[in-house]
Amino acid sequence: MLKNYIKIAWRSLWKNRFFSMLNIFGLAISLAIAILLITYGRQELSYNGQFKKEADIYRVIMQANAEYNHEKRSNLPNAVGPAMQSDIPEVNTTARLVRLDFTGFGSIRANDHNFIEKNIYLTDSSLFNLFDVKFTEGNSLTAFSTPNSVVISSSKKDKIFGKEPALNKKIIINQRDTLNISGVFQDFPVNSSFEGDIFLNILDSWMGKNVHWSNASYFTFCLLNKHADPTIIAEKATALIDKYVPKENQYLTQFHLQPLSHVYLNSQDLRDNMSTRKGNMKTVNTVFFLSFLIILIACINYMNLATARSQKNGKEVGINKVLGAHRNQIKLRFYLETGIIAFFSIMFGLLLAIIALPSFSHVIGSDITIANLLSMANIGISLAIWFIITLLGGSYPAFVMANIPSLSLMKNSITQSKIAQYLRNGLVIFQFTCSIVLIIGVIIISLQMRHIAKKDLGYQPTNIVTMPIRYITSMDKLKNLNESIQSLTGTQSIATLQTFPGFGESGKKIHRPGETKEGLPVNTSSSLGTVVPTLGLHLIAGKDLPNDLAPTDSSCYLLINEVIASYLGYTNPNDAVGQIIPTELSPRTTIVGVVRNFNFQSLKDAVGGYMYYRTNSPNESYRYLLIRYDTQSVPSYIAQIQQLFNHQFPEVAFDYQFLDEHIQKYYTAENRTNHIISTFSVLTIFIACLGLFGLAAFTAEQRKKEIGVRKVLGSSSFKIVQLLSTKFIGLIILSLLIATPIAWWIFSHWLQDFNDKITFPLWSFAVAGVFALSIALITVGYQALKAALINPVESLRDE
Repeated sequence: MLKNYIKIAWRSLWKNRFFSMLNIFGLAISLAIAILLITYGRQELSYNGQFKKEADIYRVIMQANAEYNHEKRSNLPNAVGPAMQSDIPEVNTTARLVRLDFTGFGSIRANDHNFIEKNIYLTDSSLFNLFDVKFTEGNSLTAFSTPNSVVISSSKKDKIFGKEPALNKKIIINQRDTLNISGVFQDFPVNSSFEGDIFLNILDSWMGKNVHWSNASYFTFCLLNKHADPTIIAEKATALIDKYVPKENQYLTQFHLQPLSHVYLNSQDLRDNMSTRKGNMKTVNTVFFLSFLIILIACINYMNLATARSQKNGKEVGINKVLGAHRNQIKLRFYLETGIIAFFSIMFGLLLAIIALPSFSHVIGSDITIANLLSMANIGISLAIWFIITLLGGSYPAFVMANIPSLSLMKNSITQSKIAQYLRNGLVIFQFTCSIVLIIGVIIISLQMRHIAKKDLGYQPTNIVTMPIRYITSMDKLKNLNESIQSLTGTQSIATLQTFPGFGESGKKIHRPGETKEGLPVNTSSSLGTVVPTLGLHLIAGKDLPNDLAPTDSSCYLLINEVIASYLGYTNPNDAVGQIIPTELSPRTTIVGVVRNFNFQSLKDAVGGYMYYRTNSPNESYRYLLIRYDTQSVPSYIAQIQQLFNHQFPEVAFDYQFLDEHIQKYYTAENRTNHIISTFSVLTIFIACLGLFGLAAFTAEQRKKEIGVRKVLGSSSFKIVQLLSTKFIGLIILSLLIATPIAWWIFSHWLQDFNDKITFPLWSFAVAGVFALSIALITVGYQALKAALINPVESLRDE
């Protein structure tokens, strides 16, 4: 019997080939999109889940006091880990990490070649056991057993030494440290938060030997004993602040324990996230919601399209009923039709997903392989989707056709109940409400990202190239390099700095004259001379930092922003010039100039205090050259700089980065969300239009005789199109009214994440409505015009 039902269902699908192919095509596109989105979401959720002890590993998070706006930080003082391990019995192991020179960048000299590496860390040897690091050469127990040891990843070993063993070979980092390779480890998985390729022993450096509670630059992980309560451990860790830090020095107020599984997706509120691999739980929720929405719309489309062709099957179903077919048998027949369509749709959808995979990976900015796409979990999800579509998509036509009286079916006079009409109208409203919300979202996100791109940051990051110079050990060599680059055609100015805005500044505190207890936290960067011309800062009072200082000059000169000037009580920036203020930099610090506030961090953050300082004995070394250029041939200009550099520093690798590209990394998550919503909104609208197409076809089919009569009585084709389209225009307008408050609520909250944001544009609702109406009218208008052009003789001959 089942075999017979399958044959009947297949014949019915073949008989209505157009609608069948339309169904399969619409479902396949929906399923391809859903599978791609689900695969991406699952990959994001998989981060850090491969470590055996993952359930008991936590990252220690620090919360600062009111002076630092109660901000949370993932970088801590280096005393926190050892104190937790010694004072809290439930803490099994801790491991600290800190970037080399606080940036992680370094020039490697090995095997007579130079390499630039950007993921160099100092760490405790306990890290290797904590995260199950597997060694291909050497082992984790002896990795740091001798002084000046270093371990490198397998990929770096292959890059530097090829197929030769690397164990016990030497590398030189930044022309300063000669280290012995004591181990080679398998690379951390790409779906982990760890990017380290080279690890030095933190205990070989002052960064590990000098344990302190001040400099917060260290990432700390801890392994708790089984069944230990992380909330209680966090409270015990917080108690260590009062135990080890005097009250007047307590800038940190509380510790939190962040589960390792949360590090990748739930770190947007942290000052420093340790890794460039940073996801966003909101984005994951968005893609899962979109995949669910697309599958739901696919089911709605199927129901509408199946209903649209129901009259063509009416007589056949009526005959089956007259011959004794039970309602459940009629329902089974329609479920089988849906199941066959869903099966072919999934097969076709998986093929489309494979074809679209490279484009999809580009849109989301993440690499997904075919193996990920066709994993057993995804196959299981596909089967679940097949079942859901068969169940939901087949339910409406099955119950409708099974409950229509046989006589109505035989006469081909199917009349739908008010409930059925309301249901179909509701489904269309739902589809276009979702579509309009997504259209408004595309507009808002695009406008905000454009606002960010065009925003005056208070300095000019374009046409600036940055070069690391930490390996230059002689001031004479640095001076020669500066002069050589300055002599190139196209060079406008050069600044020699500790760092560039938003990357590795030092944290200091300044006080008002006469005050010592409270102060203003500020970001600082040492400078070898002027900075205003190179960065394009707006000098509003005083002058730039001096280029030259007398060898006996022990003063420290400051270039501050308006936030600092205001904190110090100078409403007129000119009043701040020449003032001597207390700082941690020097007993005598003099303000020489004030610049307009500039956004040295993301526009999500409020502008804080920032100052550049010049002194003969800076606390922080100079690590970067910032070169402002003006040339039409940037590649040629960079090649000239590289040629000069290689000539003067043959044992160091050349590296550079454009400053504006660095700034764009602040908005990786937002750009990814923008791409996802923009791309899949268009596809969702297209899929919704397929459903509207089906409903228009259904309406035209129902009113075929009415249209014939009207034409015989002289009605024009325009009037017929107007007659059939008016109802749908009303549904779209109702969708717009429903979508407007929903979109306003969702995207107003999204904008709250930005300190500098656009005003919600009310015209976006009108644009979304006009766009949705236009798409709907094109879709419905085609079917209406097609019905209007049919010869009335064809419509009425059955009568």
